Amino acid sequence: MWDKLIHIIPTVFDLLALTTCIGALGCRLWVLPPDIKSMGALDSDALLNKLWKLLAVCIVSLTLSSNVLLATRSAEMSSLSIPAILPILPKVLFKTHYGQIWLVRTVAIIVLCIGWLIGRQRLDSRAISAFMLCVGAVIAFTRSATSHAADAGDLTLPELMDWFHLISASLWGGGLIVLSTIVLPVVIRHANHRLRLVAKIARRFSTLAGVALAGVFFTGVYNAWFEVGSFHALWHTPYGQTLITKLLFLLALILFGASNRYISIPLLQHCAEHTLTKQAVIYRLLVTPYLSFMQRKLDRIRIARRFMRKVWIEAVLILGVLICAALLQHEIPARHFLHVGNAHALKKSITEEK
Repeated sequence: MWDKLIHIIPTVFDLLALTTCIGALGCRLWVLPPDIKSMGALDSDALLNKLWKLLAVCIVSLTLSSNVLLATRSAEMSSLSIPAILPILPKVLFKTHYGQIWLVRTVAIIVLCIGWLIGRQRLDSRAISAFMLCVGAVIAFTRSATSHAADAGDLTLPELMDWFHLISASLWGGGLIVLSTIVLPVVIRHANHRLRLVAKIARRFSTLAGVALAGVFFTGVYNAWFEVGSFHALWHTPYGQTLITKLLFLLALILFGASNRYISIPLLQHCAEHTLTKQAVIYRLLVTPYLSFMQRKLDRIRIARRFMRKVWIEAVLILGVLICAALLQHEIPARHFLHVGNAHALKKSITEEK
């Protein structure tokens, strides 16, 4: 059990750091309005400074987790203890596929750090954030290139689909983490004066999350088919059971996201005196009366804080998804597990016949 935790815990922290980094850059580019400085009395420089500090924490975490993962993977490949791997590290780095990908990842983290240092002096530059997001995508690719998807070979469809899945999930899940810990607490502090900005940020994030969710869904279906292969394997293997748990977290996320998109955000827009977009007849019949009732019942600050609490719950659910994803990284894929099981059964039957 301890041996398994040594591998899983660094993977969780690595996924969390990478997801938050990509989510923060996605929020900077597509969630925070370009005209944020002109919207109310918000100190946008303070908000961007907090965002940049969070990125610094992510970069440091990625550096630490990368080194720990290299140590644990080297120990696993050499069957040595972690303190005894130092002599074989050069061979791991230059003679193995994992080591070469790790070197690419290290260069990408260094470039990301350089981008952060430059961006720190120019917080208003969106081009630097876009450049850093591209570097973050490279780091995400190094994860896919050393995952189960890479069993099919480099730059194959399974590996690319796993990469797109990770980026989509990071934009969505990392964005929720950043929204709940950095953006909304700063903006909602004086919600009576900034509800228009809260509503605009919520609407922009909802659009980004909708696009990311579509990417997560299509790539997730493909990945599940590739790694599992059948409903029998989904229900009867540890990999499949962990995947089911992950899907339950995702289902809860989708339900909370739908609640925000179709109830919380229109309610924020009502209170901010925005005109609502035209909705379907069923929406007008079922949801609009509820929005009118809630607007009369709650004041503006409570409406904004209820929205933030929902986002916090979604961020916690994202942590559950990341833990499941880390577990999947260290489980035998269901398609292999069944083959291993059949091989053991065949070997046992041959032994019994003898």
